Amino acid sequence: MSNVYYTTDGVIGVNPFETSTTARFRLGQLAHGSDGSHWVYVAAEGTITAYDAVAVDEAFDAVSLTKTLADAGHLIGFAQIAFADEDFGWVLKSGQGAQYKVRVAAGYVADAALYTTGTAGVLDDASTSQTLVSGVVAYQGGTAAAARPIIATYPRTK
Repeated sequence: MSNVYYTTDGVIGVNPFETSTTARFRLGQLAHGSDGSHWVYVAAEGTITAYDAVAVDEAFDAVSLTKTLADAGHLIGFAQIAFADEDFGWVLKSGQGAQYKVRVAAGYVADAALYTTGTAGVLDDASTSQTLVSGVVAYQGGTAAAARPIIATYPRTK
């Protein structure tokens, strides 16, 4: 990935655009980026597709976000790369710009509220029986399901 990232908080060796099969940091470690982004270090509990919205539990295990996980009140983040099961890596908690994305369903309208969907990791502007994810908006719409650039400010559910 061509993103250039520098930590601004003294954490050395952070690369939020790679995963590892062994832990390189303490789970739950936070990192702050030169572009104003904020990240948390997690372990994947299952395969995570690049740009999935993810739920992070109290043990800092990350899984693709579902309504059930959102309703449980887990921390919400965004995987900017794919994770294999049991990989370690960073997920975005806060940031904005074309380099940071989330997967959205077909027919998403730019700047609309985002909700969970029946597809783990994918968000949409349709609210039917789903849970609102506050603090995030995709600022480009489109007719096809795709990863769209976001503005994320510590997303959460009610």
